[in-house]
Amino acid sequence: MNVRKELFEIPGALQQMREEGLPLYDALVRRVSWSEKPVFILGDGPSYPAALSGAWAFESLLGVPVVVERPGIFTAYTSRTLAPRSLVIVLADPHGGEETLAAARKARSHGAIVWAITPDSASELAASADGAISDYSGGPAAEGGRAVFCRYAAMLFLAASAARVLKAHGKSTRAQEEDLAKIGVHVDWVLNQISDAAGALAKEMAPLPGVYVTGGGAFFPVALQAASRLRQVGNFPALGFELLDFEQSCRQISQPGSGILYLSSSRCGLRSQAHQSVREMRQQGNRKIFAVTDGNDRPLADRADIAILLPVLTEAGSALLTLVFLELVASYAHQTPLRPSTRRQAAKP
Repeated sequence: MNVRKELFEIPGALQQMREEGLPLYDALVRRVSWSEKPVFILGDGPSYPAALSGAWAFESLLGVPVVVERPGIFTAYTSRTLAPRSLVIVLADPHGGEETLAAARKARSHGAIVWAITPDSASELAASADGAISDYSGGPAAEGGRAVFCRYAAMLFLAASAARVLKAHGKSTRAQEEDLAKIGVHVDWVLNQISDAAGALAKEMAPLPGVYVTGGGAFFPVALQAASRLRQVGNFPALGFELLDFEQSCRQISQPGSGILYLSSSRCGLRSQAHQSVREMRQQGNRKIFAVTDGNDRPLADRADIAILLPVLTEAGSALLTLVFLELVASYAHQTPLRPSTRRQAAKP
């Protein structure tokens, strides 16, 4: 399916998630005591960044500690730490995921409560779980922009549902929930109003020897996902980094002449660290600096060579919009000719 056509399906999928999914999410939340901590979230392959996003959401909105693991590691090691009635959330792997299924069964054998987030309610993973949560991604083998976005959205909506049902409300939690309720409108704005900006950013990045995508908090999983999609869809030599890792060490290995793409917002909990990082990278010079943030984040936007300004939302809402925008960038990158030397680098695993 055409990448952009898939992206235009997102607002409809979000509406379906809100109308059909939220009541089911609420019902599942009420069936868990939430006395056993931490919560475990398992994801592999394309689902791993969404698992990280879920960890951020549960910790930020609900105040619950979370352990994120890949299914194989969980089965071999982490499962030994489970207590009876621990909650294990397993994200389906679109590549099939025998290890994912084995991890779910291992968790059940330890007396854990298992939720499966899957596009296929008839799958073996769904059957092995105590509760199956649809991610509305469009099908069991879906891997495109809609599937990527819906996995993230399902994790954020689930955490917001838990915060509401368990009355973990604070000012920030209510604001996040309000933004998620309106996120479809903002997604539509990104797809229809700033599509040209996505194409321009893809064209600017095309001749660079490498692009380092970095973000903190809710933007770290988006950075990983965006780098992966830029490699897969756009054939770009892109790598994703957690902001503090990049700040402390990875920026020292970034190639001269490469590009650095900062993902943040004026409400990101790590925005000051992003500002410090971009100041230092600007002083070093010889690198192209890009930013996707919002109009209130002037310390980041003003130091970037090119800044894309999204609406001012909470951290969760901004991260979802950034994800959509970078899916658009990847779709344009697919159509943008790369220099021969860059194409060879991008083809490396």
